[in-house]
Amino acid sequence: MRDKSWPRNDCGGGAEALAFRVKACLEALRPINSAMLGFAVIVGAAIAAGGPPPLSASLYAFATGFFVGASAMVLNDIVDVDVDKINAPGRPIPSGRLSLKAAWACFVALTLAGLASAAATGRYTLAIALAAWGVASLYDVWGKRSGLPGNVMVAFNVAVPLIYGEALVGRFSPAVTVFWAMVFLTALAREVAKGIADVEGDRLAGVRTVAVSRGTRAAAMLAALLYAAAVALSPVPLLRGWVDPMAYGVPVAVVDALLALAAARLLASPVKLVALWHKRLVLLAMLLGLIGFYLGVTV
Repeated sequence: MRDKSWPRNDCGGGAEALAFRVKACLEALRPINSAMLGFAVIVGAAIAAGGPPPLSASLYAFATGFFVGASAMVLNDIVDVDVDKINAPGRPIPSGRLSLKAAWACFVALTLAGLASAAATGRYTLAIALAAWGVASLYDVWGKRSGLPGNVMVAFNVAVPLIYGEALVGRFSPAVTVFWAMVFLTALAREVAKGIADVEGDRLAGVRTVAVSRGTRAAAMLAALLYAAAVALSPVPLLRGWVDPMAYGVPVAVVDALLALAAARLLASPVKLVALWHKRLVLLAMLLGLIGFYLGVTV
């Protein structure tokens, strides 16, 4: 039962009600995940340029990644409200803290903000931002129920900020391609493993994740293989001389260890509680990896 002390999501107005809806919208856009996407754009620009991008470019880069990513997070919750009533009933929409009308308003505002910041830096960055937004929207309305193809769509959008950063500075770098592959493989593995945590609701909703169609152990095995592929790529920037050995090597070595731990735990026990723990651990590993990428080319 909803706490009666909460302002109703359909209340007529007032500062308290507005603040409550804004807070619920902020939760729906997953600020940590969205901020990571913004930071990833800056990292991509730094890798391509061989150093930190100018402050103005960094601000536009962060804003684009953050707002476009956040719009996808909100749309995902709008589309998945029925599934989330089973898998994640505490989220803003299924819990009743954010109405669908307010959620749609958040989605539109975030989309416009993201595309406007992309347009401010040129037509190529706008084209990439539009493509990423389109893929994210297609995933939300169709791709998620497709299983593995949907996981690939998410992984693409997690990694595409690095390509966006490359376009932002107008310089192609083979280092970006390797870093993109590492992020893509890690994100794909995380998405496959997330299906283990959501298998009950996904099965009822007809979502054909690997965990639903092949079983949780098969999902754990595929995720572990993808993590192994990402870890195998991590020495390449060192061997090619693209990064500072210490600034890159230390954090990325920790990332490799965390991914190995996550894979081992999943293989040993492919159940919901472990998958939820794994999801948070790998998100931390990905943030640490981005920091390592950035430091490796800027120190």
